Amino acid sequence: MNARQRLLTALDHREPDRVPNDLGGTDVTSICRGAYVDLMRYLGRDPGEVKIVNIVEQLPALADTFLEDDIKADTRQIREQGGSSWKLQVEEDDRYYRFLSEWGIELKMPKEGGHYFDLVGHPLKEPSLRTLEEFPWPDPADPARWRGLREQAEALFRNTDYGLVIGCVFGMGVFEGPQYLRGMGDFLMDLLTYPEFADKLMDHIAELLTVAYAHMLDEVGEYVQVVSVCDDLATQLGPMISPELYRKRIKPRQKRIIDAIRTKSDARILYHGCGSTREFLPDLIDIGVDIFNPVQVGAKGMGDTRGLKQEFGKDLTFWGGICDAQRVLPFGTPDEVKQETRRRLDDLMPGGGFVVAPIHNIQDLTPPQNIMAMYETIHEYGNY
Repeated sequence: MNARQRLLTALDHREPDRVPNDLGGTDVTSICRGAYVDLMRYLGRDPGEVKIVNIVEQLPALADTFLEDDIKADTRQIREQGGSSWKLQVEEDDRYYRFLSEWGIELKMPKEGGHYFDLVGHPLKEPSLRTLEEFPWPDPADPARWRGLREQAEALFRNTDYGLVIGCVFGMGVFEGPQYLRGMGDFLMDLLTYPEFADKLMDHIAELLTVAYAHMLDEVGEYVQVVSVCDDLATQLGPMISPELYRKRIKPRQKRIIDAIRTKSDARILYHGCGSTREFLPDLIDIGVDIFNPVQVGAKGMGDTRGLKQEFGKDLTFWGGICDAQRVLPFGTPDEVKQETRRRLDDLMPGGGFVVAPIHNIQDLTPPQNIMAMYETIHEYGNY
C-alpha cells in the first residue's frame, strides 16, 4: 500500500497497512525552525541553509530524505503564495524583527528568545461600515497566488505517491480573520455591540475565502486529496463564544465556504481548530467537515481520546492528537513520550479514521530525543 492509498483508506474509515503519518502536510502539523535544526543535527544530518516557507510560524522546508527515512511521512502540502501587490519586507531594531502582512497586520518577533512572529497591530481601528469600504482588501483572484501550483501538484501526483493537502488559504477563517484585523478582544465585543459591522466583516472575509479557494481548486483540485480550513473557536478551557452565538452567526458562514469547496473538488475537508472544541464537533460534522485537527489533548474535554473516537469516529477522521505537545513532548522523558504516544495510538487507531500528526507544530526547544521517541513508537506500534 502506497502513501496515497494509505491516507485515503484511513479517510474512508478503514484500516490501512499502518496509520498514515503527517509532518509538514499543513502549516499546523509541522515543526518550527529551531526544533528542526536541532533534530537534524541529533540525527547526524546537516540541516544546511534552512529555507523558511512560513515566516509567521517560522516553519522550514523539510528535507525529503528526512521525511522519507526518519519520519516516514505520507503527505505533502500544496501551499498558496502571496499576492502580486505585496512583498515581504522585514525590518529590525535593537529588540525586534517586524513586518506588515498582506492584510496590513503588524507582526513582530523578539531578536532574543523569539521563536515566531506575534500579531501586535490590527489595521481595522474603527467598527464602522465606512472602515470596511475603505479598507485595502487583498485580491483573492490574483493569479500570482496560484502561479506554478498546477505544475507542482501535477508533478507530485504523477511522480510520487504522497497524499496531497491544500493548506489553509489566507491562514484564517471567518471567526479568526476578524480577530486578526480588529484585535481579539475588540472583535469579540463587536459581535455583541456592533453586530451589523461584525456580520459585514465576516461576510467580506467569507467572500474572499470562497473566491480564493475556488481559484486554487481550479488549478490543483483534481490532484489533491485534502483541503484545509482553519478557524479556532475555543481556548484551552472552553469555547470563546457561546455555542448559540456560534450557531447563529459563525456556523452558516463556515458552511458557505465548505459548500463552495465541495462544488470544486471531491477532496476531504480538514478543519483545524485548537483548544477545547468538543462541544462544536457535532456542528462541524453538520456543515460537512470530514477531518478534525489537531485534537489538542491538553485542552479541557479533549484528553479522553478513546471517548472522542467512540462518539465521533464514525463521522470524523482525527488528524493529530499523538502526544501532549505542551507537557509530555517538550518536558517529559523519552519513556514518558513513548507511553503517551502508545496510549493515543491505542485510542485513535482502531477502525481507521486516524492520521498521526503533531498537536500543532513541534515547538523550538523540544528535545530531539523526545521527538524521535514519538516517531519510533509510531513506527513500532502504528501497524494494523
